[in-house]
Amino acid sequence: MSNVNNYTDQQIGKKLFVLIGSSVGLTLLASLVMSVILLFKTMANGGDLTEITPDITFLKISQLIVTVVTFFVPVLLLSKISRVKSKIFVRADKRLSPVMVMLAVLLMIAIQPLMNATADWFSNWSLPSSLSWLEHWLKNMEKQNLELVQRFLDVNSAGGLLFNILVVAIAPAICEEFFFRGGLQQVFNMRMNKHVAIWLAAAVFSAVHMEVSGFLPRMVLGASFGYLFIWTGSIWAPVIAHFVNNLCGVFTEYLIFNHMIDKHIEKVGTGDTLWATVLGSVVFLASLWFIYRLNKRDISESNPDQEMLSGN
Repeated sequence: MSNVNNYTDQQIGKKLFVLIGSSVGLTLLASLVMSVILLFKTMANGGDLTEITPDITFLKISQLIVTVVTFFVPVLLLSKISRVKSKIFVRADKRLSPVMVMLAVLLMIAIQPLMNATADWFSNWSLPSSLSWLEHWLKNMEKQNLELVQRFLDVNSAGGLLFNILVVAIAPAICEEFFFRGGLQQVFNMRMNKHVAIWLAAAVFSAVHMEVSGFLPRMVLGASFGYLFIWTGSIWAPVIAHFVNNLCGVFTEYLIFNHMIDKHIEKVGTGDTLWATVLGSVVFLASLWFIYRLNKRDISESNPDQEMLSGN
């Protein structure tokens, strides 16, 4: 039986306020603290306070801290007010079978050409002339974000690669999935159909990354994480998929930067390699279908989203 609408607007509003409000507040607090630390660090080193430029290691540590406080801590607070153990609340208590893990990995490898293709198709997006100021601001922000990511990923040592895997792959996979699927999607599902909840959480997930050209492919990616969560009843399915997706990017950039592979690998799925997008999409959809079929009995016999959210 569906439990959509079984919760009052006040209950849902309270949970959204705790989740989103604490996320915004903690992000601002963490950013302020890191800025103060950077200020004192610059003063201690005798640097020019009018031209404070953080080194890349400091930026990575800051990013790691912000990721944890922005996405992980709010879910702990939400589970606290719901009076449920955090592990059970986000469904981290269910283990995945080796087959399910392999399918989640295959899912993310298969979708890479499609991600490349859709990002390429939307790379030349534009807004009406009346909104040219907004277009300029968004594209400039997107360019700065991409340049920062490039600085993060360009390393030439094993230690640098491992640190990147922690900052760019492991931490975001765990923290973001706990927040968007374990928290936000479940709260949305208190009032909405599960499919609407999945896609709405995916849209928020994509918007938070502030990359206009990648909005649609990242939303599709987020939705696939949402369905993995619903179908398997375990947060570890989307965490593993998210980790593999980010890991592909980290390894690809490492190999390109160190001249081990050609940069054109990032364009696989576009132009003459469009066939890879078609093939990858077929494998992606087939993997999703297998995951659904393997978990169909559990899906029909249980409602994996709501019973633990009933706390006031």
